[in-house]
Amino acid sequence: MTAPGPGAANPVNGAVPAVDGAANPVNGAVPAVDGQGSADADGAGPIEIEVIVTAADRILGRTAGSGPVLPRIRLTSSWPPPSSQLPAAVTAETGLTVALIEPLDTTVFVAEPVGGDPTGGYAWFDATAFGGATVRDWLGRTGPATRPAWYRPGWFSRAVDWIDTTLADRDVRRTGPVTQIRHWTTSAVLCAPTTEGRVFLKAVLPHLAHEPQLIGHLATTWPRTVPEVLARSADDGWWLTADFGAQPPVRDAAAALLALARIQAGTVNQTARLRQLGCPEVTLDDLADRVPALMRRAELWQRSGGLEQRQLTRVGMWLQDRCAELDDFDLPLSLIHGDFHPHNAASRDDGPLLFDWSFAAVSHPLFDLAGWLHSVPEAEARRHVVAYLDGWRHIASPGTLMEAWRIARPVAALVELAKFADLADRMGPAYEFDYLPMAYVWARRVYDAFAGRDGQLVGWRDPQ
Repeated sequence: MTAPGPGAANPVNGAVPAVDGAANPVNGAVPAVDGQGSADADGAGPIEIEVIVTAADRILGRTAGSGPVLPRIRLTSSWPPPSSQLPAAVTAETGLTVALIEPLDTTVFVAEPVGGDPTGGYAWFDATAFGGATVRDWLGRTGPATRPAWYRPGWFSRAVDWIDTTLADRDVRRTGPVTQIRHWTTSAVLCAPTTEGRVFLKAVLPHLAHEPQLIGHLATTWPRTVPEVLARSADDGWWLTADFGAQPPVRDAAAALLALARIQAGTVNQTARLRQLGCPEVTLDDLADRVPALMRRAELWQRSGGLEQRQLTRVGMWLQDRCAELDDFDLPLSLIHGDFHPHNAASRDDGPLLFDWSFAAVSHPLFDLAGWLHSVPEAEARRHVVAYLDGWRHIASPGTLMEAWRIARPVAALVELAKFADLADRMGPAYEFDYLPMAYVWARRVYDAFAGRDGQLVGWRDPQ
């Protein structure tokens, strides 16, 4: 039998992505530094994930032994992130088309049916029939107050309805099912094929929702370097963009880095407007002021050798000195992307396109190099940095700029550490598994720089 659920009578609303399509989204690129399970972004695997498919107080299961068991999905790799692979894998296993609701940790996802009927021995059971701890723990769980909108039942169907209404207003119609490209605590990305090509809906956390306004502003000067925003709903915190017509990761790294530098140089005199659009300002003084609190958080440094508080105090004082030293270079505040890496850029015939500006801020421009170099081997890192710094040659000589990056490098790692620590704090213990692994990576990189382990490296000693 088919349990009732959102969209159950309308299979076209189902999330039915092909696995290879999910792995290669055009406008839903899955970043290596912010990915769900990001500590495994090198593609290590395989992994197994239990899926709680729930509707009308019943749960999907398959009889095995003394009672039903949940679908257990084996993914051959943890990259692309599980959220981009699971919907199709669940369909293949159970016959149901589903929309992901929420991860409970890195090994359990909750989903809702949006079409189809169970096959392969699967059926609907009362929740009490399941004897394992997974269902019991889920039933006893209190929904976190910080739960994003897209982690709530019915969000997917509501988003699909908005896409259809927005397309109709433009005399465009959808030609196939909406697929989930990305679904994690920071954002959700959906893809819909239409009579005018694919469109993508993106929803983000409230403090990141300035992205479409910023893109609109940048498009007035660099229309081919940023996405085309078709529509947005401020109330829902989501927006619709056109297909890029290009596939990340970017093929020409130097061109992407230079494009970013030129946008940054072109917005040096626009910082007031950027703040009006919602970009937060983070100065070197602001960073120096944050250092003591970050140094007091011993849990962030647990992968750095179990540092004692007196050691962390020394690290903090050293970082504050680096902030002051970097300030002496007198490079202007400008727009930073905040999450810049090769999978957030794509190569088009007329030049690179830069997307995913959710973490954009007004800050020190060199900070964007940290995330870009996250997975870049040292042999390439120097070439990439030189290409980026070329966009600032009107400000200072290449030698001066390279020296500025040498000083900025540990501070840029601090910025990344603060970003992930902030996300973990905002979303609370229920979702910190999405952020703390990367916070540990950046804390270790800060300490490596302090301890002199990096020598004269331009990039990171542990590219991932």
